[in-house]
Amino acid sequence: METARATKGIMSDNQLMQMFADHDDQVAFERLYHKYKESLIRFSYGYTFNQARAEEIVHDTFLKVYRYKKNYDPQKTFRTWLWTICKNTNLDALDKNPLKREQSFEDIETEFTDQDESVLEKMVNESTKEEINNVIGTLPLTQREALLLWMNDDLSFEEMGSVLNKSPQAVKNLVHRAKLGMKTKLGGSK
Repeated sequence: METARATKGIMSDNQLMQMFADHDDQVAFERLYHKYKESLIRFSYGYTFNQARAEEIVHDTFLKVYRYKKNYDPQKTFRTWLWTICKNTNLDALDKNPLKREQSFEDIETEFTDQDESVLEKMVNESTKEEINNVIGTLPLTQREALLLWMNDDLSFEEMGSVLNKSPQAVKNLVHRAKLGMKTKLGGSK
């Protein structure tokens, strides 16, 4: 067992998931969780615009990975499987609780307790971030999903296509249209 744990540092995501699925290896599951948690939260935030809700969705995503580990197909990439679960969990959450575009008190509280930047710089950064999030929220859902995947993880267009059930070229087009829409709505002229 010690040898297996020692080699996990060089194991692929697919191998880690297979260890978890076949042997209920908790260390393998934890490594996958810690590797993907933050990027999935950023992705989910693009659906919810609420940090606590995004974290809850990621928690639900990993519960599904845990619960359905035996359904994992090692012939496919773990990343694609995980992002598909997260996307579907986000869509389910939107169906149950339609999008409310408001900032939570937790988000506001943490913004001004960080002493790394001056308050003015922080306000400008948060204002810009909020404006970008608002524009992302106005994009058609398929463009938003493609853009969020493109922004938040190192997925290939082929992997993104698998998550979104679209061809790689269709995903490239969606990302391109989303970026053009963002540029137009944010007032960019280049």
